[in-house]
Amino acid sequence: MTADCSLLNWYEISKLIGPYIRPGGFSFTKKAIEVCRFPVGSRIVDIGCGVGGTLKCLEQSKIYKTVGLDYSETLTGEALYRLTSTCLVRGRAESLPFKEGSFDALFCECVFSTLSKKLSVLNELKRVLKDGGFLIISDVFCQGDGITELPVEKSNLNGTNEYLTKNELLSIVQNLGFSILHWEENRDFIGEFVAKLILAGHKIPSSWRFIREQQKCRKDCFQISYFLLVGRLTKMDNNI
Repeated sequence: MTADCSLLNWYEISKLIGPYIRPGGFSFTKKAIEVCRFPVGSRIVDIGCGVGGTLKCLEQSKIYKTVGLDYSETLTGEALYRLTSTCLVRGRAESLPFKEGSFDALFCECVFSTLSKKLSVLNELKRVLKDGGFLIISDVFCQGDGITELPVEKSNLNGTNEYLTKNELLSIVQNLGFSILHWEENRDFIGEFVAKLILAGHKIPSSWRFIREQQKCRKDCFQISYFLLVGRLTKMDNNI
């Protein structure tokens, strides 16, 4: 769920868009599940779980142990009514309240782009995954081929809301020790999502409107699109 969707908005928007209030709905979530083929008994966490759309789907399989984390007490309260076996935790992605190596898989859907300290978040996601664990991120990214040197990446990823390009995302994730199992992008998801929001009488997420300002500084980036990234962790002492 996008960070701009409050519980009040959720009831209204979900009538047109459904419970998965993000570009593409559940499409990339289903694709990630197909790619990963989680073993029975896998412990899976959804970071920024919102009202629990992804967790509800995972629960229905009845073969996984699921955990949801969101900072919004209101949204987790709603998720509590929709879920039956998931453990819900209130917390921030920048400082996850979980032990190292706690999970076999981690979802972070339509949340990463809203966070300012992206590098800190990625290191936290890595920390709580087991060796061989799956990382699933779907979100907005900036189309373009640009890539910066590592010191600049560090600056961009710690303290700004700047969108990253595909090359930057893949470089950072691989440097953290993840092998890339799947990358997919679909720009149509953005257009369809915005159209549905407008029909529902709502504005697009405020963070997306910053793309024009960003383009003035980054000549290699022209438009935003939506991506799915699936990685698998091989743990080493390689925090960036």
